[in-house]
Amino acid sequence: MTTPVTPAESTPTTPAEQSAPETTPGLVSVIMPALNEEASIEGAVRSALEQADVDVEVLVVDGRSSDATAAIVTRLAQEDPRVRLLDNPQVTIPAALNVGLAAARGEFVGRIDAHATVSPDYLARGVAHLRRDAALAGVGGLRRGVSDSATGRAVALALSSPFGVGDSINHFGTSYQLTDHASFGVYRTDVARGVGGWDETLLVNEDVDFDHRILATGATLGFEPAMHIDWHVRRTAAELARQYRRYGRGKAAMARKNGRAAIRPRHLAAPVAVVGTAGLALLGLRFPRFAAAAYSPYVLGLGVATAKAWSERDRSAPTDLPTLPASFAAMHYGWGLGFIEGYVFGRTPRTASGDTRTR
Repeated sequence: MTTPVTPAESTPTTPAEQSAPETTPGLVSVIMPALNEEASIEGAVRSALEQADVDVEVLVVDGRSSDATAAIVTRLAQEDPRVRLLDNPQVTIPAALNVGLAAARGEFVGRIDAHATVSPDYLARGVAHLRRDAALAGVGGLRRGVSDSATGRAVALALSSPFGVGDSINHFGTSYQLTDHASFGVYRTDVARGVGGWDETLLVNEDVDFDHRILATGATLGFEPAMHIDWHVRRTAAELARQYRRYGRGKAAMARKNGRAAIRPRHLAAPVAVVGTAGLALLGLRFPRFAAAAYSPYVLGLGVATAKAWSERDRSAPTDLPTLPASFAAMHYGWGLGFIEGYVFGRTPRTASGDTRTR
């Protein structure tokens, strides 16, 4: 039986400042932040335990959930000694990741969120890439949105479209390539500790900042589309807009910390759209036809992207068509507004609650 750690045992400074446990060659330590994830935590843990051709330990780092999350993990730990429940008194995701990194015994660490599952060979494929390429510090996979509702499936379609996510290949890429962000990455543990783990001042985008600091060391990151992540998306466009507004604020905090090197052209498109739309709305009070004509390219792009995404939908399950264009707009305007609020006015994202409407 694995005994949950006490708050005193899991209060991190930074992983680099803590005495690391002895590393086990070939072992992958899966770090799984959790907060009020009773509906999905068991599936996520079993997804990690059932990985083929690799030895794993699963470190579930609980932010003192108010639901049955900790009880479920405790039961799983009693059934399988590879599962450990750790405490995260600071509640936030980067703090959870650092608690897990400090406790990790593996040569490699992999992040799997408590509301996601990964393909059975996910970790093995990541480790294989790391063993083949000494310059590679981490490898991430392809994110596939899933939902049990018609509106949620429309949200998932928008999240897999370049029109929605720009050139973020971890949502739609089809071939292995180097990248600037390894989504749900499998990393070398010594590299993760060497850059000081995750920045606990960043409530959002801590993973992108982490990758940014790894790249600054001269190492590389890879994207492998054969590594699949099925993650539960928001159920409505309104929830998606709130999520992306939070993401925008988080990206702004990272950009304020790291400067221009942390900003890509795709990051500026949404803020420009917000400012441009506001300007056209004001202009439309005086020159409505001109404003409408100037806005029409976005409407046309929205229509084309919607038609393309709709044609690629899974026809075996119902999908809500009106939610699809609304989701594109929610992503663009939610993220753009959040980035402006964060970068210009210093607004910070709220702490994740574990509720899928705000996480």
